[in-house]
Amino acid sequence: MGPTLGVIPKGGPNTGNAQKLIAFLNRAQIAAAFTQTTGYPGPNSNQLKYLPPDLAPLLSINPVNASKFIIDDFTWLQTKRPDGKSNEDHIQERWLAWRAA
Repeated sequence: MGPTLGVIPKGGPNTGNAQKLIAFLNRAQIAAAFTQTTGYPGPNSNQLKYLPPDLAPLLSINPVNASKFIIDDFTWLQTKRPDGKSNEDHIQERWLAWRAA
C-alpha cells in the first residue's frame, strides 16, 4: 500500500545486510518513527498503532482509505489517441488548462 523503505540493487556486494536493514526499517515502531518524521508511510500497517491518533487517518496504509485508492493504468496512459497524443499528455493538458482557468 505504501512505499517500501529501501531498494536493493540486484547483484550488489552486500545484499544480505541490505535485506536486514530494510527488514529493520519496516518494523512497526521504526516505520512509525519514519512516518512521523517524513510523512511517508512504509508498507507495514502495524505501525498505525504507534502513530498519533490524528495522523493515522491521513495515511494511505490506513485500511479505511483502501477503498479510495486509484491505481494507475499505465497501459491506458501510454495509449495514443486519434490526435497522436498519449492519454497521459491529454490529461496533463486538461489539468493545466483547468488550473489556469
